[in-house]
Amino acid sequence: MSVRSPFLQLSSTSRIGVVSLVLVSLAINGTTASAFAGKTASEATLARKVNSFIGTGKGPGDTENLYPGPVAPFGMVQLSPDTEDHGLGYHYDQMTIKGFSMTHMSGVGCPNEGEVFMMPTTGAVATQESEFQSPYSHNQESASPGYFQVRLDRSGVNAELTATERTGMVRFTYPAGQPANFLLPISHTLNHTTAAEARIVGGRDIEGYVENEAFCDVKQTYKTYFIIHFDRAFSQFGTWNGTLKGGAAAPAAGTRSITQTNQDQWVGAYATWPSSAQPQIVTAQIGISYVDLAGAKNNLKTEATGKTFDQIHHSTEAAWNEALSVIDVSGGTETDERVFYTALYHSLLMPNILSDVDGRYIGFDHAIHQVKPGHLLYGNFSGWDIYRSQMPLVALLEPKRTEDMAESVALMYRQGGWIDRWPQINAYTNVMAGSPLSVIVSTAYLDGLHDFDINTAWEGMWKDATEAAPAGKFYQGQLGMDWINNVHYVPNDKVDYGSVSQLQEDTIAYASLYRLAKALGKTDDAKKLYERALFHRNLFDTEDRYFRPRNADGKWVEPFDPAQDGHGFIEGSGWHYQWFAPADLKWLVNAVGEDLFNKRLTEFFNYKTPGWYGQYYNPYNETDLEAPFEFNFSGKPWETQRVVRRVLREDYPDTPDGIPGNDDCGEMSSWAAMSMMGFYSVDPASLAYELTSPVFTKVVIHLQAPYKGKTFTIEATPNPESTPYIQSVKLNGANNTHNWIDFHSISNGGSISFVLGASPNESWGSAANDAPPSLGDEQP
Repeated sequence: MSVRSPFLQLSSTSRIGVVSLVLVSLAINGTTASAFAGKTASEATLARKVNSFIGTGKGPGDTENLYPGPVAPFGMVQLSPDTEDHGLGYHYDQMTIKGFSMTHMSGVGCPNEGEVFMMPTTGAVATQESEFQSPYSHNQESASPGYFQVRLDRSGVNAELTATERTGMVRFTYPAGQPANFLLPISHTLNHTTAAEARIVGGRDIEGYVENEAFCDVKQTYKTYFIIHFDRAFSQFGTWNGTLKGGAAAPAAGTRSITQTNQDQWVGAYATWPSSAQPQIVTAQIGISYVDLAGAKNNLKTEATGKTFDQIHHSTEAAWNEALSVIDVSGGTETDERVFYTALYHSLLMPNILSDVDGRYIGFDHAIHQVKPGHLLYGNFSGWDIYRSQMPLVALLEPKRTEDMAESVALMYRQGGWIDRWPQINAYTNVMAGSPLSVIVSTAYLDGLHDFDINTAWEGMWKDATEAAPAGKFYQGQLGMDWINNVHYVPNDKVDYGSVSQLQEDTIAYASLYRLAKALGKTDDAKKLYERALFHRNLFDTEDRYFRPRNADGKWVEPFDPAQDGHGFIEGSGWHYQWFAPADLKWLVNAVGEDLFNKRLTEFFNYKTPGWYGQYYNPYNETDLEAPFEFNFSGKPWETQRVVRRVLREDYPDTPDGIPGNDDCGEMSSWAAMSMMGFYSVDPASLAYELTSPVFTKVVIHLQAPYKGKTFTIEATPNPESTPYIQSVKLNGANNTHNWIDFHSISNGGSISFVLGASPNESWGSAANDAPPSLGDEQP
């Protein structure tokens, strides 16, 4: 048995018991129990059903990389421990804490952020990382939404963290008999720090900025401004100035400022307090802003000044209880509930708020702008990932936020000149493929969310769908656009990065925009987009019946192995992408042939154990997330019910390894949350939600304006864990043989009820007219 197992198998109640054991251990080491004020076992809230360590473990390819530290829903600040120098933040199997930093992105695949890095120490001030990093034990670590705690073995300091939307707060309990230090190694981030500055102001503040590169080797930079305010005056303070290669210089006592001007420098500031006969508690409040130092100070003043650590902790926990309470689940196992609410928690972390409390934000033109009163500006859209299920789920649960997110996309275009695939802060990164934000905005509008500038958004999305991006800009646009406009596909000899999947991603955007054009009354545009939405058919080989790479002269690339990774596909194989025509699945089933389609799809899930295979379902990436639900299109919906339950069972356990691959800003988590409720959308802009068997006997979704309904209730017969197959369905009391429902059936309020059984009912939902809608059913 792995060393993680005793901790990982604990129930919710048992995990609270671990916190009690930590209290005893820390008391023995001289740390007062007051550091845990407010952490009582009697609090049975939805936030306490979240396991903050799910997704922090070592998954396939070392890809899991979520952080356990505190964050408010969609918060600007993610204050969390870092167990590595350059990377993704925290990994459950890494047993040394380097320090704590204010910003992280949730489960992305490249080193990122980690600005405003800090560490408490005791004894003489030591500025080299090897001298201040600390081992720790999971037995003396705890976390829940809005709170993190760990004992640092090297110093004996008990570190506690909490956060508001734009601020963080640390509470460090130092052991008796040792000088207490606060280190700010401002050069340390999880990516590449290009510049930084720290200034000691008065006797209890440190302020400055960190300039960091965008993630995934993008060389654009952004600045994070900060102010740190301590609850007591410094006894001594100073700075240091060294080099990364040569080590840190000796601390210069009394110096008040230090500046880093190149990536090779290692600079920082520190503050100290004398030893005490009793353990001493030092708290610090940290505000950040992407606009300027005044913004950081105002964020701190507005959200944290005058509030205690416990007040902020409980306020953020209450915010999470409110956010999570939009869905009530019951009638499943305790583990199911914990996995579900953790998945929901991870689905509500990003995109992040970027506007300050006064409404100012930094635009894609690098100028300072003001958001409309009562609204927020959002950024960090993991587009290629989250258009599939995370943003559709957010649109259902947080409609007003979604409208602000759509407005943020429109503002990106207005200020920067283009809509990016994966914008970070105010930088174009061009990461991944297609035009996923067009899918997100179109879906939001078609869902009925209209409080944003659809005209500006449309202008940007139309340009991205029909024109090549101008040369010399940071943004990239759809690759091979001139070829798409001429030969109606992306030639492999002209675009060597995933030529087939590039076009497949483009056409899901075209299909979404086609539906949006119809809704906006843009008839001519709709016709053009409908034609473009079918361009993926030009890369379908009718002989072997796979999507395949093709050169500009029309010839197929030979040889072709559909199980080979890459080979015309991004992060996947021809097997993974043979299912990827989300808006055109009726055509795909017919083009492959229903029998062969089902044979291949059944074989696709015929693996012994989950893995990163070239010819089997890959649960660790987004390339084939829709595949389990495609049996709903091919007359075998009971197979969807079977494989979805299998994926949930095998790939979403209540452990640090409990998210397959990178969570990618909530995408993998949202897949689980939606599937556990009994629905998923292969093509979100179609508004069709495919049905599968829920794992709870009752789910109540509390709807918010502007949706018409108040609640949508999902009910199932008892013992859903042992009855995975749908026998029959009623929608609002009427028999429903369709294996899908329309989004507005949910948003208008009402109910759906499932009769479940232990064996498949092959007659339910299997007729041709029971399948979800597809482009082939429509005419523009």
